[in-house]
Amino acid sequence: MNRMFREMDHAFDQLRSTWMSEFGAPGVGPALESGSEESTIASPMVGGNTTATLEDEGDAYVYVMDLPGFEKADIDLTFADGMLEIRAHTDVEEGSDAVRSVRSRRIGRQVPIPKAIVTDEITASYHNGVLEVHLPIVEDEREDNRHRIDIE
Repeated sequence: MNRMFREMDHAFDQLRSTWMSEFGAPGVGPALESGSEESTIASPMVGGNTTATLEDEGDAYVYVMDLPGFEKADIDLTFADGMLEIRAHTDVEEGSDAVRSVRSRRIGRQVPIPKAIVTDEITASYHNGVLEVHLPIVEDEREDNRHRIDIE
């Protein structure tokens, strides 16, 4: 039953992201939703139409973002001052041999993380166009430091 609700939440997040990017909802910040025992945060995308969720698993947050068409090397992740920042850039060649053009795709997103994170234990993976970042929650109140995240 919980899986069905998570899938419905994911579908609504996709619909919301599409609506925000198509109709331009400037200044719209992340929305916190709660269903069962999990919370999901969805935020609008800058420079693209993609879906992303942030789930609270109790001891860690898991941020999942669709980034089709990018290579792992195109993606830069950082975490600083309670904010996960995702930047992706790629150049796409289009056209025939006679007429070629290069189109640049850039995506950027800043995701506020509600609780303090153990920065040196953050992990990330990227497979089949899906980025997944695990952010362990600090049990005591240590400060977070800026940390670059390597993608596996």
